[in-house]
Amino acid sequence: MKGQVWIFLAWFLTAALQTGFPQAGAGAVLPDTPYLIPQTLFVGDPGRLVVPLGPVSGDLQPFIVEKALFKTLNEQTDLVMQRIELEHRGGQARLLIDFVAYAPGLLTLPDLPVPDLQSRGLSTAGLQVWIASLLTQENSTLSEPLPPLVIPGTTLLIYGSTAGILGILLGSIGFRVWGRDHLQDLQERLRRRRLIRAMKRLLRNLEKTLKHTSPGDILCRLSREFRHCLSLFTGMPCQAMDAGELKTLPPLVPPEPEQPEAVSSILSGVFLCGIFRRCDALRFSGTPINQQDLRRLLAELQGFTHTLDQADKEQNRLALLPWLKQKGRT
Repeated sequence: MKGQVWIFLAWFLTAALQTGFPQAGAGAVLPDTPYLIPQTLFVGDPGRLVVPLGPVSGDLQPFIVEKALFKTLNEQTDLVMQRIELEHRGGQARLLIDFVAYAPGLLTLPDLPVPDLQSRGLSTAGLQVWIASLLTQENSTLSEPLPPLVIPGTTLLIYGSTAGILGILLGSIGFRVWGRDHLQDLQERLRRRRLIRAMKRLLRNLEKTLKHTSPGDILCRLSREFRHCLSLFTGMPCQAMDAGELKTLPPLVPPEPEQPEAVSSILSGVFLCGIFRRCDALRFSGTPINQQDLRRLLAELQGFTHTLDQADKEQNRLALLPWLKQKGRT
């Protein structure tokens, strides 16, 4: 076991001592692969070759060699050297070679006359760079398209919008199938509420005009406009009926088992028949109309509209909440 450990250590030290920058014609392997900046370099574009020297060259002092030293060398090659720099980064030295290539293809760097490198027995000879050209046809294929960038929340927005549209479509279909009757019923209930409010507003306005309007005009307006509201409410031609014919009117609110008898009697055609008989008697008797009789008539109609309002509200409440109706019967 100990013999195997010593063999491994001897092999490791031998490999470490043999690492270094390749010498001219020696065919040694670089400790780190040189790379080009930019990775694809075209003819006439300035480029930089970065050559890592490895940890064994950490004692080299940084230096910079400018273009003037390579004047003679640049006249004899397609690579025009611009600058050479030795720098230290991360505890290791690396060589930066700036150049411009004027020929496409695989070009080989010459042995650069740098005293600091030559004194260490290092050489740049044998380093090769590939120079591309727009004029030459090369075998190249396009890479696969990158997937589209997804903005955060896009998935939720898309699926949420789709679900919302489907929900609206399904809801509209369901409403057309099952909700049409309910909508018509709701419209009818709203129409009845508006007519009841119109009756109550008419009676309040007539009561306010008692002091500065003749009683005959008030009775005429009362008979005409109130009969018109009753026609719209019941769907029967109450304006063309006399007082006796009003007895044939159906109950203005369908009777309920729990509804008091007094309410049912008020909301009937018999009650309206008595009201309009007295109204016609006051209008066509030929005698002066008593203010007290007129006020009493308006008060009875106000009681009628109030009872109608309360009964209609109760009917709507029980229709919207049918479980209350069942609870009241148990």
